[in-house]
Amino acid sequence: MSRMVLIVFAVLVIGGLAGFAALGLTGHPPVQQAVHHELPFAADAQVAATSVAVPPAPAAPVVTPVVPAAPAQPVISSTAPEPAHP
Repeated sequence: MSRMVLIVFAVLVIGGLAGFAALGLTGHPPVQQAVHHELPFAADAQVAATSVAVPPAPAAPVVTPVVPAAPAQPVISSTAPEPAHP
């Protein structure tokens, strides 16, 4: 029973400290700061007018394989399968 009382007391104390941390000693929420939605950007009109040129793709592959590629499928032999061992 006393352990449960200590847990409830600890939760209340932590909640009170969190309330003081969030609201401060005055008990009022923080004052909202002004948000500047309209900022003068003179470069916006120029950036929209110009476009970036994309370089053409190279004619040959840039990376060549060092080791020849393995065959895509395993070689199928015409031998009979081995019998299962008992």
